[in-house]
Amino acid sequence: MADTTTPALYPSRAAAGAMLGRLLYQRCPSPVALLGITPTGVEIAANAARAMSCPFDVIVGAHVRLEGVGLVGAIAEDAAAVTDPDFSPRFDAIQALEEALDKARRAVKTERLLFRGQRPLRTIEDINVVVIDGNLVSPWKALAAAKVVQEQGARKAWIAAAASTQEVQARLRARRFDFVCPSVVLDAAGHPRPFGDPLEPSAERLRSIVVARQAA
Repeated sequence: MADTTTPALYPSRAAAGAMLGRLLYQRCPSPVALLGITPTGVEIAANAARAMSCPFDVIVGAHVRLEGVGLVGAIAEDAAAVTDPDFSPRFDAIQALEEALDKARRAVKTERLLFRGQRPLRTIEDINVVVIDGNLVSPWKALAAAKVVQEQGARKAWIAAAASTQEVQARLRARRFDFVCPSVVLDAAGHPRPFGDPLEPSAERLRSIVVARQAA
């Protein structure tokens, strides 16, 4: 059940995106493009791009989950996985890890068709690119998306979010990424109510697909 007693950090995802866009406008030099990480960063990024009057697209990623362990990394688009350096699988877990990686790759292909159809990711060579999520409680999808941006020749890859935990911020900065986030919380579980317009995950995903298709 959604938390309705804790004050929200932002009245809505649209408002969070607009605020983030104003902050990015001050920090990220042109030319710049914003990429919303599916599904939770799409609406935030679309509204940030509107505030900045800059190009917007979606970048598709999926977490790598290992049964009994939890999140161990992520994959974005067709790039290699980004994994937690603290995770060291035992020999008998190698097969399970490969199966988890394959499952994440299949999820990326499925989501890509839903969010972009047959259209490839927009050209980002030699421009500044910001990959954006909504509420970051894990760094892996953002890092996987930033890896894609670097491999596709962006001038510089930034990471941004409307809300984040301090632990995620430290992880991103340890990998030498500039991280822009107006609301960083100490609790490793994240803020219980970052946005005032709560949506069930399935509803948020559907709304994000609509936003992505409209932007295309």
